[in-house]
Amino acid sequence: MKELTTRQWDLYNFLKSQYDDETYISKSMIVENVSGYEVKEGETRYCRDIEFDVRLINDNPVIQKIIVSSSKGYKIGTPQQVHDYLWSREIEAKRSLVLTYKLRHKAELNGQYRLKFGKNERDVIESYLMKQEEANSNDN
Repeated sequence: MKELTTRQWDLYNFLKSQYDDETYISKSMIVENVSGYEVKEGETRYCRDIEFDVRLINDNPVIQKIIVSSSKGYKIGTPQQVHDYLWSREIEAKRSLVLTYKLRHKAELNGQYRLKFGKNERDVIESYLMKQEEANSNDN
């Protein structure tokens, strides 16, 4: 476990001080009120820094509050908001896992023969794009 930096503690304390059941704190408001986030013209690094800091704050066992994030911004969540936030993260994780399994299955099928049902289909599954020399050597 990493110790939180001063900037992360400032962010956490700012979110605590702005607590309201319905109001989310935008990234621009965080940048204006919390020191340590540098904003340069045309650069969005501070957005990644805020997201990273929120992830570390939520991961830290010392802080027991849960920071909820959405497209509206950040806030310390109420029980219902935390429930909804965790539910959406769980759905997102399951979708990602399903896609990973589908991709793994496609990769495992590489080089296997299959039935052709149309003239545009291939009789051998090619899951990978290979250089021309490698493809010719595999055909022999």
